[in-house]
Amino acid sequence: MSEEGKKSWMRKNLMLIVTMIGVVAGVGLGFSLKAAHVSPDYSEIISYPGELFMRFLKMVILPLLISCLVYGTASLNVGANGKIALRTLIYFASSSFIAVSIGICLVVLISPGVDSEAKKLMSDAREAGGKTEIKLLDTFLDLGRNLLPDNLFRATFQQTYTTYAPEKALRYRDGTNSMGIVFFCLILGGILGTLGERGKAAIAFFQGVLEASLKIVRGGMWMAPIGVCSIIAGKILEVQNLSVVMAQLGKFILTVCIGQGLYQWIVMPGYYYVFTRKNPYKFYVKLFDPMIAGFATCSSIATLPITLRTLNDRVKINPRITRFVLPLGCSMNTDGAAMFMVTSSAFLAQMQGIELKLGELITLLIITTILSMAIGSVPSGAVVLIMIILSTIDVPADQMTLLFTVDWFLDRIRTTNNILSDCYAAAIVEHLSKKELREQEHSEDEVMSLQTVTVEKTPNN
Repeated sequence: MSEEGKKSWMRKNLMLIVTMIGVVAGVGLGFSLKAAHVSPDYSEIISYPGELFMRFLKMVILPLLISCLVYGTASLNVGANGKIALRTLIYFASSSFIAVSIGICLVVLISPGVDSEAKKLMSDAREAGGKTEIKLLDTFLDLGRNLLPDNLFRATFQQTYTTYAPEKALRYRDGTNSMGIVFFCLILGGILGTLGERGKAAIAFFQGVLEASLKIVRGGMWMAPIGVCSIIAGKILEVQNLSVVMAQLGKFILTVCIGQGLYQWIVMPGYYYVFTRKNPYKFYVKLFDPMIAGFATCSSIATLPITLRTLNDRVKINPRITRFVLPLGCSMNTDGAAMFMVTSSAFLAQMQGIELKLGELITLLIITTILSMAIGSVPSGAVVLIMIILSTIDVPADQMTLLFTVDWFLDRIRTTNNILSDCYAAAIVEHLSKKELREQEHSEDEVMSLQTVTVEKTPNN
């Protein structure tokens, strides 16, 4: 490579390089300070830049999500939008089903919970707590309630759920109801796209908000190296008895990592090759920025600005597709979490000496696939849904807290897979939708040519 070529490569990949330096520095700083037994005050100071970086990402999430979905949906005509949406949803459902199937096969073959020492961490669990009453019917009803929120403004910061104490009632908990917002934005964008001239002003408004939000993100992303370094170092300092936890739950962690690795390096590239007939690993290496950000933030939606920037600017995927597929994927495409949920549920059953029969494994497969599309983008949200899955197959949730001891690490791995699956979805849907995109671009060119035609007045005789 020539000197000029090296400089060009460095300029294009500068953000990736400095972010990788931040990752390595964060790991080194975290273990060094942990060995030095620094005080909690120092740990808080180390974590503070990472906290500010997370706050910055969260600050731009809502305007970015809303403008991206509305403008992305409105910029597609009704026919193309329907076909693209159908392809996207089929990909989400099928990829989740395959991810869950891989998780079930691995947990049956490896049996991480059989004769596990991990139950020693919770030796008094059965005496200390009882079984949590969570009804599957109420879970599905809550899904519909969150899909159609009665107050759109409250949906920006609260979700609806059913509680059973002291009596059954609907309550609200903190956390953005991303499903409700996504559903409303898809409807609004679809309707605006059918209004013609009357809808152009509103579409232009959301386009302006989207471009401004992305510009804010591009500037703020130079905080990423420091923020990622701070987050990783802070998380290492937070974990108590790191070596003990890893040793006692090592077999379970290994099972999850094998499954996530197979899905990330073999299954998803396989999807890509089958549909596009292109080298999937050339595509994969271009996704390091969102992968690193996802590993640090544990949130697909917090990483959305970086994912959008990478696919639009670096990978050159049609923005019409990325603006539609990526925000939707944050809420519905959680393959990494789906695999983790089914693996964890079977692991907890094995730990308690419960042998899952074929019928229960099929139930696990179906229920986990459905619930994974309703998990949203909340960090560690999969751990909450595991309780529902356990109640479905009648497995006590007594030792659920075991998962929290290692979830700080596994959440990062599965979030990375969630984000990668969104990226592959965008690439595959774009490839399958070339005809619709060409037709739309052709129709837009015709409209533009008609608008530029000038009619000359004939001179008066």
